[in-house]
Amino acid sequence: MIKKILLSFPQGVAGKPMAMELIKTYNLDFNILKASIDDNIKGTLLLEIMGEEADINAGIIFLRQNRIGVQDILSGVDVDEEECVDCGACTAVCTVNALEMDENWKLVHHKDKCLECMLCVKACPTRAIHALI
Repeated sequence: MIKKILLSFPQGVAGKPMAMELIKTYNLDFNILKASIDDNIKGTLLLEIMGEEADINAGIIFLRQNRIGVQDILSGVDVDEEECVDCGACTAVCTVNALEMDENWKLVHHKDKCLECMLCVKACPTRAIHALI
């Protein structure tokens, strides 16, 4: 199973070896898709985590028990439908067709296809597309 999760580290937790625990204790592999840490040693980490479903769930419980916020993520970008004018500019830069126009010329966001390259964020003239982290 593969799952994308966004981890939120409060101040004082960022220095602990949580990644090693996920690998050794819960038999999980992961790719770091995006990381952010601020001056107060708080941060966020977008992970694509791989393993058996039971191991992933147990790893998530472990993280939450250690004060780390865990949020399921389907895509690293979000489209604000109220701001979007369905111009299609984002579809021109999306090489994996995660963003496309339907038969009524309405923007469709296929979150499961998104690679979080963020090119669509830069291409959107109305700033209706934004990064989650």
